[in-house]
Amino acid sequence: MTILDTSGAVDFLLGLEAAEEVQALMSDEGELAAPDLLVFEVVAVLRRQVLKGSLPARRAMAAVEDLGDLAIQLFPSMPLRGRAWSLHRNLTVADALFVALAEQLDEPLATKDGALAEEISKHTRVPILRLGG
Repeated sequence: MTILDTSGAVDFLLGLEAAEEVQALMSDEGELAAPDLLVFEVVAVLRRQVLKGSLPARRAMAAVEDLGDLAIQLFPSMPLRGRAWSLHRNLTVADALFVALAEQLDEPLATKDGALAEEISKHTRVPILRLGG
């Protein structure tokens, strides 16, 4: 069960660069995984894009609604907090929660964030699936 990060989820919901790859992962696996933080992060990204004028509010609202239909199992963040904290010098807390879940499930993390993928490979043994390129 591949862990999908926020960058991949947003691309999928908006039909952007990594959308086809995320769709293929869901088709192959049936369901992806993420910490429950994904909901907050996706909505926050959409809000930021609307406020800066790069995304119409109506399209963002549709993406928020579609998020509820995403084939993804959300895992509670609370049990991941210790491992996330242990990575605080190298990753944001949000990114560390995704890594902690990938470690817990012993599954790869799918991201289109190249800088994040690089940091993860320096500090963990989590396999990375690079999306969108």
